[in-house]
Amino acid sequence: MRLLLAAFLTAAWTFSYPLAAQETAPLAKSSPPPAVRICRHPTCASCLIAETSSFRILWCAAENDVRDLAQTCERLSAQSKSAWLEAKTPAAWTPQCDIVVHSTSANYVACMGPQSVQTSGCATIRIDQGHVVLRRIDLCAESLDWRTESLPHELTHVVLADRFSTRRMSPWADEGIAMLAETSGKRDRRFSALRTSVTSGTTYTVHDLMDVRSFPEPAFRDAFYGQSVTLVTVLMQWGTRKQLLDFVEASQTQGQEAALSAVYGNSSLAELERQLAQSVAGETQTASRN
Repeated sequence: MRLLLAAFLTAAWTFSYPLAAQETAPLAKSSPPPAVRICRHPTCASCLIAETSSFRILWCAAENDVRDLAQTCERLSAQSKSAWLEAKTPAAWTPQCDIVVHSTSANYVACMGPQSVQTSGCATIRIDQGHVVLRRIDLCAESLDWRTESLPHELTHVVLADRFSTRRMSPWADEGIAMLAETSGKRDRRFSALRTSVTSGTTYTVHDLMDVRSFPEPAFRDAFYGQSVTLVTVLMQWGTRKQLLDFVEASQTQGQEAALSAVYGNSSLAELERQLAQSVAGETQTASRN
């Protein structure tokens, strides 16, 4: 899941995304593994700190596990940057992205707050005058899927912040794109939950979905996630990833209809509404059979 909690500061803002298509292409197998520097934490003898060019990992685990996680973070971020930012040779992040792996759920919730109880990962990003000045992902090691679901999902949020550093990305797009990094099994579970929302009538119109600015009420959360990833998928069928991001950016300044016309030609909000409803019906029927 994503929790959309924005705290706007003077000339800066910080926002967090706690967690609850088309996957990026893998890097060439010939790519050498990134260099990883490992040392002991200065105040906790059981914890290790691993550093790469873009990441700093803090985890109380075996050295091989910490090194593997650091290399995985570099690989996943490079894939995401290549797919969404068209960065063929991605530049290292400055500042680095901190990855904090909490050994227990209790430690994770104590750090992230009571709203994180049902989550397994959270990305925190701070923007100051058009620049990302803080990147951090907290993960709960007691969650079985934190490596395969939470990590790639949260990393996608951090990558997208590089493109949307002057105006915060619309939640439906930020969440919808991040969910593409999850496994198909996780998305199927989201579509199953969406099916219940469809049955109960607690779903969004396209206009209302794009207008969501904060974490939705409990009755609409499953609809928000399921419809967001479906809407992103529909728009990716209409064009490229770049067009999708251009549309998100334009819709925030020009409005939805004008942005659709500018980016996708003669497409209208009514047509997008029709295709979203059709796709939601298809996804929920498929999920019900799985």
